[in-house]
Amino acid sequence: FDYTHSSGFYAGTWLSNISWLTDSSAATGYTSAPLEWDFYGGYKGTFGKSDFGYDVGLLQYYYPGTHSTTVAPGTVKAETLELYGLVSWKWLSAKYSYGLDTKTFGVPNSRGSSYLDLSANYPLTDKLTLVAHYGKQKYEGTNGGVSNDSIATYQDYKLGLSYALPKDFTVGGYYTNTNMSALQKAFYTNGSDNRNIGKDTFTVFVQKTF
Repeated sequence: FDYTHSSGFYAGTWLSNISWLTDSSAATGYTSAPLEWDFYGGYKGTFGKSDFGYDVGLLQYYYPGTHSTTVAPGTVKAETLELYGLVSWKWLSAKYSYGLDTKTFGVPNSRGSSYLDLSANYPLTDKLTLVAHYGKQKYEGTNGGVSNDSIATYQDYKLGLSYALPKDFTVGGYYTNTNMSALQKAFYTNGSDNRNIGKDTFTVFVQKTF
């Protein structure tokens, strides 16, 4: 849900069910965490009458649930606060997010971690759009003498298509994958089912704008 004022200020919230925190309770300390709930707000506009735009704001990731350091000593909650800035030109955008917390997505001592998002939504026709994305999550700091970068940093990719239908419906699909070292793959592998959550996958969607 989003609200945008004519001045350029906006605020919104986003929710999704999740399982990644409880899939590896021994590593995360979460025995209950069924939801990710995000809150964000900022200001966006254009540079004069050009095709260049900008967007700056804050984003809070919130994970309501039960976290226990008895279950997993040394772990921290996954709540994360990010400051972000974006510049865009027509169908291209670049966004940089900077972590203000010391526990970025549950990684201890990780203040200053960042995410770079390069995206393109290129119109092939008036209804068909090519969707492409490259991202890099870079972790800072150390934990127990081990670099957070060496175990948690990753790159991700997305390529797909979307098609506009009547009555503000959109359908589409895309392929996503990640690039990680063997150590990083082990970090992102769930303990419950030995499943790497960074594994390549296909996604299809139906969307309606109100």
